[in-house]
Amino acid sequence: MHTRSNDKIEYEDEIKSMSHDDFKGYCLKVSKEINDYCTNNNLRIDYVVPILRSGAVPAVYIANELNLIKFAPIQVKKIKQNGIYDHIILLNTLKDLDKNKELVLLIVEGTYSSGDTVNTALDEIRKTLPKAKILFSTICIRGEENMPKDIVKGFYGFDLPREKLFTYPWESVDMKENHPDQKIENIFY
Repeated sequence: MHTRSNDKIEYEDEIKSMSHDDFKGYCLKVSKEINDYCTNNNLRIDYVVPILRSGAVPAVYIANELNLIKFAPIQVKKIKQNGIYDHIILLNTLKDLDKNKELVLLIVEGTYSSGDTVNTALDEIRKTLPKAKILFSTICIRGEENMPKDIVKGFYGFDLPREKLFTYPWESVDMKENHPDQKIENIFY
């Protein structure tokens, strides 16, 4: 079942920290699967499209493994106003690309949870580049059955129930809840 951002989730108290070695292992797994898929289907990725900020670090690791050098980031920000979450596009570098080309894009997200951020990005990408073939990768998916629809192929490092929390190697528990990008005044200035 697809969970939306405004649905109530009973999170576990324990927040696990992912090691750098585990993170790198998931990136390598995803990279190998993407490479195998592209080789078997005669596809060449034109652009890596990290969904900022969560997809930035995994995108660099995956791009290095696949020897990809062209990036076209998109930034989607989840904001909370009056107790309701919404998603807005802060950056779309894809607007500079040729919309008439059938580009192959590799969208990269860190954690695919409710799907709201990714689906907002995918909607924007489809409007901007309607002929693009979209591959999607994420390090953590919250339910394989929730993989985005209308993509060519999806890849993920590991599946974890949504109520289980973790931090990536570059995060801290405090940073997850109190990071400056969680404040509205730092988004709209």
